[in-house]
Amino acid sequence: MTESPNTYALALRLLTGRARSVADLRRRLQRKGCETADIEQALSRCLELGYLNDEQYATDLASGLMRRGTAVGYRLRQELKKQGIDASLAAKVIEHCSREFDENEILAAVMQRRYADIDLTNLDKKQKQRIINYLQRHGFDLAMILQYLHRIKD
Repeated sequence: MTESPNTYALALRLLTGRARSVADLRRRLQRKGCETADIEQALSRCLELGYLNDEQYATDLASGLMRRGTAVGYRLRQELKKQGIDASLAAKVIEHCSREFDENEILAAVMQRRYADIDLTNLDKKQKQRIINYLQRHGFDLAMILQYLHRIKD
């Protein structure tokens, strides 16, 4: 290997703390002032050794975000894009996670966790709008939210 030992060592240190995407690791190494050629060699070596795997990283990230109810739908796509996952891989991962997790169950869990102390059957217009806005920011579809709130009310 001809890359600077510092670039490869830095890449390994950055991967020690947590998994990263190739794009994220590349950005971080660039910010540290590493040379482009050294970065590419270090990334190549990390890929070769299996230290970097965008598909596994994206799947783990998406599963965690969905499990916690932090991101679903379009918000999940945005989070994957922010981490440097390309659109085709993101679509594949989201499709896989959508089969694994039911968004209606995630919505119910978020509602129980976040709004446990609120009487959801007797919401005024302002409270209802706040809840809807919160859930939409996390990627839940408006129709699904309204359907859930309607079921609760009945």
